[in-house]
Amino acid sequence: MQEVADGRAVGAGSGVNTSQSPPIHVPLRYMLMGLICFGLFAVDLALQARPFALFDAGLPAIVGLTHLLTLGALLSFVMGAVYQLSTVAFLMPLASERVARWNFWLYAVGIAGLIPSMMAWWRWGLAVFGAVTVLAVAVYAALMVVSLARTHVRGPMHDFVLSAHIHLLLAITAAALLLLIDGGALPSLSAWFAPLLATHILLAAGGYFLFLILGFSYKLLPMFTLSHGFATGGQVWALRLAHASLWLLMVAAWSGVWFLWVLGGVAAAALAGVQGWNIAQIIKKRMRKKVEAPIQGVLAAAVTYGLWALLLLLQTVWPPAGTGWKPVVQLELMGVVALTVMGFAYKIVPFLVWTQRYSKPRPGAKRVLIADLIQVERARPVLAAFVLGAWGMAAAAWAQSPVVAWFGTALIWLALWVFCGQMLRVMDLRKTVKEWTGRD
Repeated sequence: MQEVADGRAVGAGSGVNTSQSPPIHVPLRYMLMGLICFGLFAVDLALQARPFALFDAGLPAIVGLTHLLTLGALLSFVMGAVYQLSTVAFLMPLASERVARWNFWLYAVGIAGLIPSMMAWWRWGLAVFGAVTVLAVAVYAALMVVSLARTHVRGPMHDFVLSAHIHLLLAITAAALLLLIDGGALPSLSAWFAPLLATHILLAAGGYFLFLILGFSYKLLPMFTLSHGFATGGQVWALRLAHASLWLLMVAAWSGVWFLWVLGGVAAAALAGVQGWNIAQIIKKRMRKKVEAPIQGVLAAAVTYGLWALLLLLQTVWPPAGTGWKPVVQLELMGVVALTVMGFAYKIVPFLVWTQRYSKPRPGAKRVLIADLIQVERARPVLAAFVLGAWGMAAAAWAQSPVVAWFGTALIWLALWVFCGQMLRVMDLRKTVKEWTGRD
């Protein structure tokens, strides 16, 4: 692990915008939809606190609430960020900006119909809006695979991001099969429903979201800490271990071989250790001595990932020690994926808005700075409340404690509403709508 990175390639870079980046209204529309879904998730979470925290996954209301978070909030926000960041990280344009614009409407219609259909378990709605959503996500993933295939920038970051979108295509394929089995269209596959569901969860949460976080962290952490000259050899090992963990766990889900579960857990724990080493190298070489609150939130998510990996390993080695996979799934979705997205959002959204709207001086106009859009230290209590809430909900699932569940839910509800308000203020809805109008 002694290979040293070239600062120009993986250091601060050129920010979150280049001449090849799409217009601001393309990523912001997805991010805005993500914020709306975060707010709706917070409201519904308050109503469904006990069953969600205790992860009674069979309830239609919980199925809908979970997908409101994953499909509506996280995926939508991440899609916008990926459309923007990939053009910077890989020095490439999107294969089709027009497809990215129009696919938003397909995705929005799908989500608007699919989530209520899940909550009511309306089979016709699941079939129709599920098909629309699967198509929209497939278009997004295929667009990114084609775009990434054309870039000349290679390395672990590229392989992480490319793998993530291939995994997303596999995840929605599994989701489509699950809907068909549940609807009675594929009765011959009903015996495989449980391993197929496990495959869908592993590919979506681990194969897509986690791979994206691991990959883009090698760009975003150096950029926002002004880090140069750090060792990068561990990134290749992180990629290998991430693939090993994912595929071992999926094979274990299908075969039921206990030893494969253990090996998958060991690989995940090893990945947490290697990724911790990679992050430590970046932080150690930073030029900005003070680590800002949003990046501290991202580091807290990295620590949470380490705890999650140990919890996963414990569950695989000694299943009677836990209450199934409830706390494992809870902690990854909330404490790792959502917390990382929120932490980076505090840096990405203001930087994007400032670059597109205010970076060029205007005669007679007051110069607007990023600090005028948001004081990043205001992220500290929000992210602190969220991580405590995520840990609390995982603990509630572990101990089956409704009291702890309510405590965790209250913290997450408060954190999400403040976060959404701060991000909407940065975006400025009036200007966002004006930039959007007439562009499609």
